[in-house]
Amino acid sequence: MDEQMIERYQVTLETTVGEALFVIPGADEVFEQHGCQPNIDCTEEHHAEYMLGDLELVCHIDDSVELAADLNSLLDAQEAVRLAAASTLASA
Repeated sequence: MDEQMIERYQVTLETTVGEALFVIPGADEVFEQHGCQPNIDCTEEHHAEYMLGDLELVCHIDDSVELAADLNSLLDAQEAVRLAAASTLASA
C-alpha cells in the first residue's frame, strides 16, 4: 500500500484574507500586528476578494510578504503543539 503524503497548508500571497482567517486560529491577531483589523476594517466581500498580495495597495499592510511569513510561522507553531499532543497521547 502506498503512503499518501499529506501536503501542509501554506499561506502565499495568493491566499485570500478570508481563507487565512478561516484556516488559521489567531490569524486576526497577526493581521493586527501588521496594522489591520480584518474583522473590523474589512467586509465579507473583502475577505473573499482580497489576496494577501493585494493588501499593500488596499489596506494598512506595509509588507505582505512578511505578513504571509508570520501567518506561516503561526501555522508551524500550531502544528508543533498538535504533534506534541499527539505524541504524548500515543506514548500514554
